[in-house]
Amino acid sequence: MKMPKIGKFGRSAACILLVLAVFAVYELRLFQWQVLRGDEFEQISLSNRTDTIEIEAARGEILDRDGNVLAGNRSSYNIVYDALDMDYSARNATILQVLDLLMERGETWRDRLPIVLAEDGTYQYAEDSESAIATLQESLELAEYATAEDCMSALTRRYDCQGYSREDARNVVSVRYSMTQDGFSRTSPYVIAEDVSAETVGVISEHASEWPGIETRVAVTRTYGEDGSLAPHVVGYTGVITDTQYQQAVEDGNTYDAEDNISGYKWSDTMGRSGLEAAFEEELRGKRGEETIYTDGTGTVTSTAVTTAPEEGHTIQTTLDSDLQRVANLSLEKNIQSNTDARDATSGAAVVLDVDTFGVLACSSYPTYDVNQLVESIAGDGEYYNNLLADEDQPMVNLALNGVFIPGSVFKPVVALAALQEGVISSGTTYTCTRVWNYFDLSQGCLCGGGTWNLYGALAHSCNTYFSNVGLNLGIARLAPYAEYFGLGTTTGVEIGESTGTMSNPQEYRENHGVNWTDGVSAQTAIGQADNMFTPIQLATMCATIANGGVRLQTHFLDKVLDYTGETVLEAYEPVELYDAGLSSAVLGVVQTGMQMVATEGNAGTVFANYPVSIACKTGTAETSTGKNGTEPNLSFICYAPADDPEIAIAVMMEYGNTGNYAKYVAKDILDQYFGFYTWDEDGNKYDQEGNQVDDSGVIIKTAEEIAEEQAQQEGASQAQQGDSDASSGTEPASTPAPTTDRGSDIPDTPFTGESASPSPSPDSGQESGEGSSSSDGGGDDGDGGSSASAPDGPYYSSG
Repeated sequence: MKMPKIGKFGRSAACILLVLAVFAVYELRLFQWQVLRGDEFEQISLSNRTDTIEIEAARGEILDRDGNVLAGNRSSYNIVYDALDMDYSARNATILQVLDLLMERGETWRDRLPIVLAEDGTYQYAEDSESAIATLQESLELAEYATAEDCMSALTRRYDCQGYSREDARNVVSVRYSMTQDGFSRTSPYVIAEDVSAETVGVISEHASEWPGIETRVAVTRTYGEDGSLAPHVVGYTGVITDTQYQQAVEDGNTYDAEDNISGYKWSDTMGRSGLEAAFEEELRGKRGEETIYTDGTGTVTSTAVTTAPEEGHTIQTTLDSDLQRVANLSLEKNIQSNTDARDATSGAAVVLDVDTFGVLACSSYPTYDVNQLVESIAGDGEYYNNLLADEDQPMVNLALNGVFIPGSVFKPVVALAALQEGVISSGTTYTCTRVWNYFDLSQGCLCGGGTWNLYGALAHSCNTYFSNVGLNLGIARLAPYAEYFGLGTTTGVEIGESTGTMSNPQEYRENHGVNWTDGVSAQTAIGQADNMFTPIQLATMCATIANGGVRLQTHFLDKVLDYTGETVLEAYEPVELYDAGLSSAVLGVVQTGMQMVATEGNAGTVFANYPVSIACKTGTAETSTGKNGTEPNLSFICYAPADDPEIAIAVMMEYGNTGNYAKYVAKDILDQYFGFYTWDEDGNKYDQEGNQVDDSGVIIKTAEEIAEEQAQQEGASQAQQGDSDASSGTEPASTPAPTTDRGSDIPDTPFTGESASPSPSPDSGQESGEGSSSSDGGGDDGDGGSSASAPDGPYYSSG
């Protein structure tokens, strides 16, 4: 039997019915799942909920050479907004209430909106915030000419802040804008406030049910020890990443990404802002980890698992010696302040290097500041920070690395080495000084006392006439390379920012003065004048290079990189040779001997003639520094010791220091501490090797026994006050410790008393006349100070 054919329409209808039947089945199942059993499946979903949150990594510490902490961490509390628990409909109200509480309790909160509410009630851009303003305008898709009012209108609309007062609206959008910029999400909570007090944490905890999403979390806060003024210019500080730093991270592809780079920088991350904190940011900064949180249907955490462990930052051990640094700070401040009574000295620097490695043992800059106060101020009301910025003496500038000074006669040893090596002079070459050196229209004074000098005597008594003639015959073309060999007018290699300074040269001289270089300028350059401008760390590097036989190593702060625990060395610094001047031992011997004569019979003899350790040194004054009272010379001093087996090199510079022994006293205090003749406590009290407290001259103020008795009485009184029944336990009172570091068997055990004796034998200075008039008294310094002779206009006249 033949079946009837089904038409095209019939087949289509059958297909449609089949499809409708399938959809009907699906609709029925969806109805069952979503309506009839919706609550059941919702609970199943909630019971299986997992979230991944980030774990912050601790920042590595910065240590001195002995392991003392220069920059470390302490536990603190942060207030965070966690998206896992927040009520989105009430977030603005919650933020405002939290901010009101924080401000009421005197806490600070992260406020990075570059808009302020002016006294007249208008919105204005914050000062010095160009980069932040540009970022804000770009994020709002506004033109660069958009006003603060324009930005606030856009922010108010974006974050639904209509109806708030202008002040409240500004504060709420500040937090909301920062949350947006920071990548706030379920995996990345936002930190509203850092380092809040435990009392504030308690109050916020009381409001936990009212403010869903607001939590307190234990965190770490950077701290810089009890003495934040020990080495602030070197160690530096951390702070919230600046807009400039963040933009650099964007360019480097190192910003936060929840999928690809959880350790990248967020908009509100902490970052090194200066000093070693900035220089070693990559090593110090850790890497975030991840933790998975499992919750049940009630939101209770059932378990957690660290899926990616955080990696703490590495520890940076430096070459700094905290004891030497403290003494350099104390002595520099004391001698500058002593000098200020009669002179114009208000600032200066001192640098100490290890001659074997060129590691920086101390790097002091005065005036200074307390980095702990600075960090608190930046996060708070800003008063301390703003006062530092407004101080005309610029305490935040690291004068040791970035202060450029006309050096004066401390430059003469390099000139002598160059002239000897180039065959221009020998140790026996003599010139006669009449206390005024004339060359065409150049008239240059000299305070060496006059007479005929060979090179030894010219170095010992700093004869300007001698070195002017040497500079004239040597010429700048042959002198300039030696300056670079010794680290002058070029970078020394330290890891933090430094000025290159300037070695006087024809091209820049023409640009600066509008006239061509002459032989007279070569003469000026040879006595450390003209356009010579060097930093104290360059002078210390120069001195260390002389002590190291003319071989210059890279100057550095890094000793080694350790793991976070400080137990494993990851990288140890190896000295890097930069230049070898190729000096013969004979050439070196002449200049080194001349520098020793400066200490024994020359311009430093009043301080070092009878010092227990042999010293090689050079004094200097520079006549072209303009102070408050007109022209005031800079005062400089370099030395290394022991002269026959050098260990350390020192450079001291006092701006407007004029004359006197002040710079030498700073160097002597540093040497006393290094060799263990005297030591200083944190309060600046000075002690001899027996533990007696002494004055600046070494006279005993209080014996070690008296100090021990006082300490015992204080401890007893304290124990009695506390009601300690063990007050008489027999514990021996602590006495002030004397230095125990062995600096070598050749170092005398007797402390220097300050009394001078007959100078040790030295090569004949070659002086033929005027011998009796060349010595310095206690108030003198370089013997190359000013002169009453007339001088042409410009930088020619000086006696550096």
